[in-house]
Amino acid sequence: MRITMVGTLPPVKGISKNYCLPLAEAVSRLIDVDFLSFRRIYPERLYPGGTREGEPHVFDAACRVRPRHRLDWFNPAGWAWSGLTMRGRLLHVHWWTYYLAPVELTLLACAKLRGMRVVLTVHNVLGHETNRIDHALTRLACAFADRFIVHTEINRRRLKEVFGIRPERVRVIPHGALTSYDDAPLTREEARTQLGIPPDAEIALFFGNIRPYKGLDALLRALKLVVAARPNAKLIVAGTCWTDWGVYDRLIDELEIRPWLDLRVGYVPTEQVKVLFRASDVCVLPYAHFESQSGPGNVALAFGTPLVVTRTGGLPALVRQPEAIAEPEDDRSLADAIVRCLADPSLRERMSADADALKDEFSWTRIAERTVTLYEELLHA
Repeated sequence: MRITMVGTLPPVKGISKNYCLPLAEAVSRLIDVDFLSFRRIYPERLYPGGTREGEPHVFDAACRVRPRHRLDWFNPAGWAWSGLTMRGRLLHVHWWTYYLAPVELTLLACAKLRGMRVVLTVHNVLGHETNRIDHALTRLACAFADRFIVHTEINRRRLKEVFGIRPERVRVIPHGALTSYDDAPLTREEARTQLGIPPDAEIALFFGNIRPYKGLDALLRALKLVVAARPNAKLIVAGTCWTDWGVYDRLIDELEIRPWLDLRVGYVPTEQVKVLFRASDVCVLPYAHFESQSGPGNVALAFGTPLVVTRTGGLPALVRQPEAIAEPEDDRSLADAIVRCLADPSLRERMSADADALKDEFSWTRIAERTVTLYEELLHA
């Protein structure tokens, strides 16, 4: 079997390292994959931290994948040519932002004109900062798809509620654990030495792009309550800010919590990700609203880092200890969950064991097997 997959691969950022690359590698160990990726995905000035990192990925011999870096955001003729020359009987498109709708809708239309079956992975049923254009373009993309992949049962229900997609056409396949960052041994002590963190500090980590829906403001307010109970606590904030950092900076001064903060605002190099997670006692996902699964959450699973999450979207599926789940936009609930985890080493040990078990459940091998089974069912339907 040969299929064409559309998304991003390194060096383009997008969802390359966190999703498309590990999925393409795992699927291509089972079937042949032509991967249609971007050369230039957005105008550079629109993407904080730039759109590219590193070099093109070199696939090992066991992977039957042919990467084709052809797509440019400004070249409709290239989109159409790519669509008319796709190989295989099935097209699998990753839909995660409506900004790419002109490119992906062109490819979807070409696929239907050529009689190809279409699988659409809807990473976010509605974008994180959604609007009417997002609704309209996602509805149009859904009209081309024969089957859908989402990451949570909530997503499946939302596809039905918002776009009228019948649940039997939707397969729930979770986001995989992001094990590629854990590429070499590193102890907690070594990581803390690299970051200049005292051995006895109690470290909570907020990791990933800083956007309004991710609830950093609630976490900062919760930190004020945490340090009242755990004076040795400290919060690392690491990631690129996609909004006005001044809003958070003023809140920090208003709360008088700067001494308990380690701010690493900006692009986090790949080699630093492991250091941050190894140095931390817990990773906190304080999202205000969310419908999918979290990339930072799946990085935490890979490192066995205990997770404190809010009860929104697919976040509760990443933990098995109810003590680690807080209510969204509730500073006290979030602070209580963090304090419980920092104060109880045995709880953190159970949470780490849970993370290791979930890492196996969310392995890319299992995800690839379920994805290829969906391809076969669709092609033989």
